[in-house]
Amino acid sequence: MDNLSFLESLVYRWLPSFMRYLMVVAAIPLVLLIFAQVWLRYVFQLPLLWVEEVAVTPAFWMYMTGAAYAAYERSHIRVGIVDIAIKNARRHLTVKFIASVITLGLAMLFLWWGFNFFMQDLRFGPQTATLRYPLIYARSSFFLSAGILGGLYFIVETVDLARQLFWHKPPLTTGGR
Repeated sequence: MDNLSFLESLVYRWLPSFMRYLMVVAAIPLVLLIFAQVWLRYVFQLPLLWVEEVAVTPAFWMYMTGAAYAAYERSHIRVGIVDIAIKNARRHLTVKFIASVITLGLAMLFLWWGFNFFMQDLRFGPQTATLRYPLIYARSSFFLSAGILGGLYFIVETVDLARQLFWHKPPLTTGGR
């Protein structure tokens, strides 16, 4: 298997499968924790004080991985006015490329911020108030999932649009589109 095939498999098959798996794995304990908290609080009048502290970890991982998966699918939130207002294919591609460069810049800023946040958590080891549960378990998702994985797919999108715009290449094949 040559490097390009390995890279394509990694970017378009293995990482998306991993992200889907991670979102499901994170959703299960989140649903169970919320269900238990609601059941105990409203049926038995016995709230558990620690549930919110623990539930934040699968919630963050599910949300941040979902953001990265949306970048892979290219289904992240965008304004569709460009599709309506610009009919010329080249201009439309140019605007999409400019928007992608701006989005990539913001993603790189998020990656940098997430990295600094991650390093700060490693250095200081903040914990929750009740359980003394390490916050790095939840907050590392900013850097590792949304930052690295999301950033990767924003780079892929920008490179793909540049290929189309400047070298008149066909769009890259993605599982999301």
